[in-house]
Order: sequence, then structure tokens, then C-alpha cells
Amino acid sequence: MLLFLTGCGQPEAVTVTVTDTAEMQFLPERFVIPTQEQLLEEYLETMTLEEKVGQLFYVTMGNLSQPSLETSNSGLTVTDAEIATIQKFQPGGVILMGGNIQSDAQVQELTAALQQNSRTPMFIGVDEEGGIVSRLGSAEGISMGNVGTMQSIGATGDEAKAYETGATLANDLSALGFNMDFAPVADVLTNPNNYEIGSRSFGSDSNQVSTMVASEICGLQENGVSAVTKHFPGHGGVIGNSHENLQYVDTTLDVLRQQEFQPFQSAIEVKTDAILVSHLVLRSVDAENPSTLSESVVTGLLREELGYDGVIMTDSFQMGSITENYGQSEAAVTSIQAGCDMILMPMEYEACYQGVLQAVQDGRISEEQINASCMRILRAKAERGILILE
Repeated sequence: MLLFLTGCGQPEAVTVTVTDTAEMQFLPERFVIPTQEQLLEEYLETMTLEEKVGQLFYVTMGNLSQPSLETSNSGLTVTDAEIATIQKFQPGGVILMGGNIQSDAQVQELTAALQQNSRTPMFIGVDEEGGIVSRLGSAEGISMGNVGTMQSIGATGDEAKAYETGATLANDLSALGFNMDFAPVADVLTNPNNYEIGSRSFGSDSNQVSTMVASEICGLQENGVSAVTKHFPGHGGVIGNSHENLQYVDTTLDVLRQQEFQPFQSAIEVKTDAILVSHLVLRSVDAENPSTLSESVVTGLLREELGYDGVIMTDSFQMGSITENYGQSEAAVTSIQAGCDMILMPMEYEACYQGVLQAVQDGRISEEQINASCMRILRAKAERGILILE
């Protein structure tokens, strides 16, 4: 008897019952049920290198309309040009911004049209945290409500409220065609003067934040929407704004382990589908590079020390931390070399895509690494029912 377990709840289903396992070797091949992993491997084998590289990009509507130019993020419908871009580059996901949101019907039509034109089903995501970051809940023409700040939910000390928040978000987002939410915020608010995170955090106590984060993830994912836990390695102690330029963290690694990393560890334990890495520079780990471009942070800390094997995503490449300091193609290649699986919101989509593809062809990035990243992305899509394997 085989049971499948989830990170958040009890066994989901009994899938196969065999009275005598010794008899399995004599079953005709047509009766052997392939595992999800085997089906994923078979699917991966059908993909070209170009399609696999395409999965590594999480783009905007502006990227689709103008892949070779610096992007803008407007657009309420899918144009023929955008369809051509999807079919050419096969992005792994599309994130909608405020300029793409007008009404329930419009968003439903937009998300459906995006999926219809992609060979591999895409993540369709949005920043819907609640409070001040609520693309949909704050939009005049959208019926779903704003779930409120995480600070107010954290203040209750009631993890059931965090779960309910995740479930509410998942149900409302699913109705509009979204399958991924860029939430929860797992930053511990260690600096009360931090204005970039502020009320977006569950609070200043790492244990409480850990509990709330895990509960919200379960609420989201048990209701069919992938969670993107952010912003590793922890943005709560910074005063400045990484949207404008690089921010530096002087916290020692020991303190980071005891405090900032704890909510992310809890997120890993309940199997969050994705973790987003910020552009913060950790002086005690890699004083030269933002975390998104640092192998020491992405692979050394998140992948190896914390043991995370889900999708690792960069923060937006349209933020000043990247645009003011790096060329887009250079940054894209470096982030993949560092161990990231997906690049979010490139400023120059085609240049980034071609840069990564060329790096694989030149041997600077191995195809084995691309395959591993692509498998993580496909696995998350299969877990949430985005990708149906047969």
C-alpha cells in the first residue's frame, strides 16, 4: 500500500494496493503505474534546450509585448505579438501587475488566453500579500477583498488566521485564473525603521513569524495555489530600499541562522513551492555580490545548508539593485550559475534569455543544471495540478 504525504496535512490518498508485492514482477508492463517523477522525466525528455531555458523566466506582459526592449508592464489583453513571444520563448511564468488588472472578467480572459498559447502550462502569478501590497484586493474593478496586513494577523498570535488568510487568497485567486501567489512574506521585522517591509511582516518574533508563514503556505497550497515565500535571506533588518539600489546586511551568519532563517526553514518543512531570493548583500557571506547572484547564498545556504530542493526564484530584475549595477544578460547568467531556477521580471527579456542559452551552449552553465532547474519547476506545476501528466 502506497501513501502520498503532503508537507501540511495528513495522507491524501491510497493509490495502489497489492496483496503480494512479489507478484508485481510478473505484472504485464501495461499494468505498471509510472510514478510522477518518471512522468516528469519523460516530459522533460520531450523538451528542447530552448524550451527548457524558457522555463527559467518569469516575465511580465511588457516582456511579452517588447522582448527586445526595456519593458513596461501595461496591457489588459493578449495581443498577437505577445502570443508570438510566448510561442517563441515558452516562459515558465507570467506575473500580472496593477496595469494588467481592470475587472474580474478581464483578468479571467487574460489569464486564460496566456495559458492557451503555451505548450507547457505556465505559472500565472501576482503580488497579493494583503495590506499595502494587494494588486487585486485594492483594485476598484475586482470583487475579491484585501485580506489586510500580515502585521495585524501576526498580532493575534492565531496561526489558524494565517491559514484562513492563505485559503481565502487561494480561492479568490484561483477564480481569476491565478495559480501562484508571491506570498507569504517571511521577513522578521528586526528593525522597526524598516519601511520597505514594515506591516508586510507577521512581526518581530522569529518563532511567531515561522508559525504564521508555515500556516499561510498550507492555506495557499492545500487550496491549489503555489506559495512564493520571500525574501530570503531576510529583509526585515534593512532600512533602505532594494528597489532603488543595493542594500547591505552586516548581521553575522550566526544571528541570521538563529533569527532570519527560521521562517524560511519552516516554509521548507511544509514544502513551499518556491522561495524568492532578494538582492541584499550579506557582508558576512559574500560581500561582493547581491544574494541573487551569489553561489554562497543561493547554493551554499539555501540549497545545501537549509536543504531546500524546491524552486528558487530571483527578486525582480527591474529593481535598481540590478539595473544600476549590472548588465541584464550578465546578471541573468550569474544568477543561474549561483543556483537560481527562475529569473523574475527581466528588464531586457530577449537579451537575458539569449545570454543564458549561449552560456549553456558555451559550457559556462551545464545542461544538467538546466535540467535540474526545469525539473523543479515542472514538479511544482504538477503538484498544484497546473501541469497534468498522463
